[in-house]
Amino acid sequence: MLVKSFLAWMDAAPVRERAEAVAMLTRAYLARALGGDDPREVEAALTSILDDPSPFVRRVLAMAFADRTDVPRHIVLGLAADQAEVSGLLIARSPLLTEADLIDLAVTGERLALMAIALRPDVTRRISHAIVARRDFDSAFALVGNALAEIAEADLLVLVEAFGNKPRMREALLVRGDLPGTARHALMHILAQSLGGYVTGGGFLNPARNKRTMEETLQSGTVTIARSTGDALPGFIAHLREKGQLTPALLLRSVLGGEIAFMAAALADLCELDRARVAGLLASRSEAAIGALIRRAGIPGFLHPVLTAAIRAAGALGPESKRSAFALPVVLAAQGACIDVPGEDGVRLMALLRRYEAEAARAESRLVADSLRRESVQDRDQMSLLPSDIGPEMLRLSGIDGDAVIEASDAAPVEEVAAVEPPEPPTPVSDRIQAVLSRTVPMREVMRNRGLVLDEPIPSLKSLIAEWKAERETLDRAGAERVAATFGNQNDKPGRSRVA
Repeated sequence: MLVKSFLAWMDAAPVRERAEAVAMLTRAYLARALGGDDPREVEAALTSILDDPSPFVRRVLAMAFADRTDVPRHIVLGLAADQAEVSGLLIARSPLLTEADLIDLAVTGERLALMAIALRPDVTRRISHAIVARRDFDSAFALVGNALAEIAEADLLVLVEAFGNKPRMREALLVRGDLPGTARHALMHILAQSLGGYVTGGGFLNPARNKRTMEETLQSGTVTIARSTGDALPGFIAHLREKGQLTPALLLRSVLGGEIAFMAAALADLCELDRARVAGLLASRSEAAIGALIRRAGIPGFLHPVLTAAIRAAGALGPESKRSAFALPVVLAAQGACIDVPGEDGVRLMALLRRYEAEAARAESRLVADSLRRESVQDRDQMSLLPSDIGPEMLRLSGIDGDAVIEASDAAPVEEVAAVEPPEPPTPVSDRIQAVLSRTVPMREVMRNRGLVLDEPIPSLKSLIAEWKAERETLDRAGAERVAATFGNQNDKPGRSRVA
């Protein structure tokens, strides 16, 4: 009876009433409160809703089935293939949609459907690949922002290439904890090109200087990224070689900073040797073995003595020497070997090493200055006997409200009363100087208060509070005497008559 009444009602009712009837039937179906109706007949009635001309009615059914696992799968698939206004919530939440279903929807779905797929908590790499292949920014941005989504390294590189010029996408990519070094490196190049064009176009730097600055900045950033790749360093080196960015200049900069691991991985890739074996040869600091590796890697000949000397010097560095972009001992060793490089190549290389030496010396000086500054702060803190905020604590221990003291000091009725007194005769300069000297605290007392007098016992906090209370009572007593004297003088003076 329920199914027949429902179908008869759906044929003639308006949209809102049809939606209410669908909501009632789905609630009865999910609660298994069908009375005497056959469940198969109820499912047939629910299936007929897929053909309703109103998306509002179909959306009621989609919202009711979105989170359920005990509903007919063919109805869920039919709703998922509907327009995004109907299917969006169901696609984003339905547990009945498999990986194959989602891939098919990603290939043919609308933009909102793509975004719904990208926001699911179970996005696999194959689903991500289907979304990335659509090259839609909104769905790609939603996918990158989904921390639970699995995205392959190749797909991340595609996203960087397609949308790396958009700040929102760059920020979303950098927030991901699984972003590989290759994608970070590609983002760095895109951002450098954008900034370089802005600086040159705005006339801030001439093109030649801007080009050199960008190249050195990119080399420094590449070495920094490589340092954080860990076990993925060989793959990062392969990426650099594939992109044509594993240059001799990059190798020289890495070894000048003491990055032996980067140099070992690069030589292993260029020489097609085992990485562990190459690392062992570099660690041996054998001039012949290092020279053989450099020659086999195809590095230009004028760099052979410089790289050999730099690798040997970097192998002798301790961990504390690798605190900046360049290690000064390595740069100096490379300069010593550069003297034997003939021709114009040697001149240009020596000029480059001189600049690197200045940068390394500046970095070392900055580190020394920072260390001295920290030591100075520590020494100054040790010179203080009491903490800087001891005043409020003393007020609390003495039972005096600090706010009340401040309010009492702000209210100054004594000064207003004293303003009616006739001016006092000027005090001689000698008397004023003597009064100032009499109020000056002796230097030994100042040093004692600061804890610099070591031949006296250090007072306890209790004695300091007692001393402070005594001084305050003295000041209060003196203030009361001044107020009494002021009022007494005013009462003694003859008043003026209004008639007079």
